[in-house]
Amino acid sequence: MVYRGCNAGGVWDPANRSAHYRIMPDKDSPLWKAHSQVIYWWTDTEVGEDKAYRIAYNGYVLAVPKRGWGDYWAYRCVCEPSKVELTRGK
Repeated sequence: MVYRGCNAGGVWDPANRSAHYRIMPDKDSPLWKAHSQVIYWWTDTEVGEDKAYRIAYNGYVLAVPKRGWGDYWAYRCVCEPSKVELTRGK
């Protein structure tokens, strides 16, 4: 996460399932497009079988159902998905 082009100094606290930042991040590129309605990114970190984390442009992290979505949610692949992952929900 970034603020005005600089690393926001984020640290994940697994015990509290929350992120803490030296400087609160903002909707800065390259992660975010300032004029896009997308304000969340999905992560690949699962929280149980039916939830995963998503992170907002302001650094807020929330566990949400994997099967929900909205026009303002987005994701980007950071590696090739396996066939097992693609067929898991069928």
